[in-house]
Amino acid sequence: MDQKTKTWPEPSRKIIAPAYTAVRPANAKPADLLLLNLSNWAGTPLYPYGFVQVSALARRAGLSVVRWDGLGLSRQHQLECIAKLVQDHQPRVVGFTIRQSDAYTAFEYFSPDSKGVNKNAWFPIEDTRAAIDCVRQVSDAKVVVGGVTFATSPVSTAEYLQPDFAIVGEPDEFIAHFDEVVNGRTAGISNLLYRADGHREASGREWRQNERVFWGPFDGIEYSEDIIDEIFRFHGEHALRNTQMANFPKGVDVAGRAISIEIARGCPFSCIYCSEPTVKGKQVRVRNLDVIEAEIQNLLRYGLRYFWFVCSELNVNKDHVLGLAERVIRINETLPRPIVWRSAFLPYQFRKDDLRLLMRSGLMVEQNEPFTDLSDETLKQMRLPYRSQDALQLMRDLRELNQEPEFEARRQLGWFLWAWPTNPFATPDSVRETLDKFSAEKLDLVYDQGWGPPALRAFECLDVPAQMKEQAIIFTRDNATPKSLIHPAYYFSQDLVKQLGDIDRLRVFTIYLRTTLLSYYYRMTRNWSSFARSLELSQLEELVASLKGIDLETIPMPPWSGHPDMGEMSPIHFRKQASMFLRRANNVILRNEGSARGLLAITDRLARETERGPMVGNVIFATLLHAAFSANRQEMKNVFEKFGLPLDAEGFPPASPYLNLATLLKYYPTEMAALDDVKKEFSAKQFALFRYYLYALDIRLEPEYAFLARQP
Repeated sequence: MDQKTKTWPEPSRKIIAPAYTAVRPANAKPADLLLLNLSNWAGTPLYPYGFVQVSALARRAGLSVVRWDGLGLSRQHQLECIAKLVQDHQPRVVGFTIRQSDAYTAFEYFSPDSKGVNKNAWFPIEDTRAAIDCVRQVSDAKVVVGGVTFATSPVSTAEYLQPDFAIVGEPDEFIAHFDEVVNGRTAGISNLLYRADGHREASGREWRQNERVFWGPFDGIEYSEDIIDEIFRFHGEHALRNTQMANFPKGVDVAGRAISIEIARGCPFSCIYCSEPTVKGKQVRVRNLDVIEAEIQNLLRYGLRYFWFVCSELNVNKDHVLGLAERVIRINETLPRPIVWRSAFLPYQFRKDDLRLLMRSGLMVEQNEPFTDLSDETLKQMRLPYRSQDALQLMRDLRELNQEPEFEARRQLGWFLWAWPTNPFATPDSVRETLDKFSAEKLDLVYDQGWGPPALRAFECLDVPAQMKEQAIIFTRDNATPKSLIHPAYYFSQDLVKQLGDIDRLRVFTIYLRTTLLSYYYRMTRNWSSFARSLELSQLEELVASLKGIDLETIPMPPWSGHPDMGEMSPIHFRKQASMFLRRANNVILRNEGSARGLLAITDRLARETERGPMVGNVIFATLLHAAFSANRQEMKNVFEKFGLPLDAEGFPPASPYLNLATLLKYYPTEMAALDDVKKEFSAKQFALFRYYLYALDIRLEPEYAFLARQP
């Protein structure tokens, strides 16, 4: 049977609807290049910038391109769509771009019991191999593979995927000599990887790579109208418009809707975890400012004004970046709604005045990438170009700039932290040093959310000690797939694994770090209804009774009460409603049950009767317990004096979970030991309020955390 008349795969009985590719109807003549991407992580969906850049090169060469992204589809559905695309467009070449080969974080791949592989995890390299097999069932088209992550281990990945040829790095010459390569010419085409004898079936034969050339950014406008149309359809017009029209788009969830504009390529640093110098070269090649400005003006015509300026790091081409910022400022003076943008930068080189200029041009800083950790020894081992004082100074500068009058309209109410204290060189000492410095600056009370990878992604190209690659944990979906570093592979700090007991306990500690010790996100996770029910009824009754006859709005909330993402459900804004429920609990109907029983009964009924009942019940108890602590905080003075925890001018103990944890760990290895001691020495009310305090600040006394105890 003629291959082109085959169908692949057999129609799935599980998928009733036909494959829908969201690609415009096929042209009358075959496409030169069908460009596919199965490496778009659902965590932050991005319209592939590789599509934009390859299409710009192809447009200049007079080649037709069809693009399709398989985001979010099952493998079966991906294959059905790809088969339809190939049959509809009859491409001469099918290209696969591999932007990333994993979901960034190692714990995405562990099964819930940490004893196997999560079968719902994401394996884009394996999906790509299945797709290549599918293409070959329905077409004689050549298959080419490339992309940023492909270039980190090109020969190993090509050996697994078995394309006809591949591109290591930029495809400029491949596109310029497209017809020649398709017809078999391989000599002299830079960055081309191919079989020595030209036969893909010759598994195990030598792969040859032509001269590696690092090409600079495109010297013209990359975005065409058809690309813009696809971007709107990819994100959904409503979602993209809302993000692009927001004064200052906030949050990681909208980061993927920023429109990428490359401003420079290459990085001279040697950071041990980063593949950029291998993939894009160590020499920085900047894009012409006139071209960047023309690209910006082109995108503004479509109502797009929220950008991601693509470069390895802003810091490595400072003068160029500041020159671009000045141009953007001038453009913004002509716009009713100014440009806003993001980029990656390290705590390096930029002074406060430089940051001010960047912010004036629209740089958003609530998601900055300030540091890996704050141990200078670790930073040195990781070959980073900055030290802890640089990271701390950057964070001070950003917070101070945020308060300056000229930025009042765009003042950040919440901050997102990127940090990596469990990096591969981390030790118990480096983690404690990081947290000591972080807490001393009160930064754990600044960031409303934190994130950081738990382990090193062990790419082949990284210049790390051999044992890191040898000891990496490698995940594959299919047990028959040979395990190698081209698949999700991670190396954990062996010192931390040993200290904490195993990788699962390291996972728990990593989450604790980013939600509690490095940010105050933990406040979003407190289940106050459950905590109230965990108290003895007499204790809850005593706490509630202390509020009778008091206007809750006159009682100051503790400094750990709020979180910006709570919105109207924040206890700070809920005192009036909580007072109402307190009165209802004391009315005639519930008098025989007592106010505590009455509160429990009301919130139970509320949870059953309204959709938001559980949330409202939770915030009622949060408000009442916060108020009870505030109203009785003077009674707690001797409890906190026992542990050497200083009270502020308002009589509140420290709001820093780390300060409390490190202090209490000097005396108690477990929470139970601390509670037993307090229960013996103090009153029942003090015991209940101490329990409240530990829970309110998510203070977890665990024996394996003993290394965090404050040093004498």
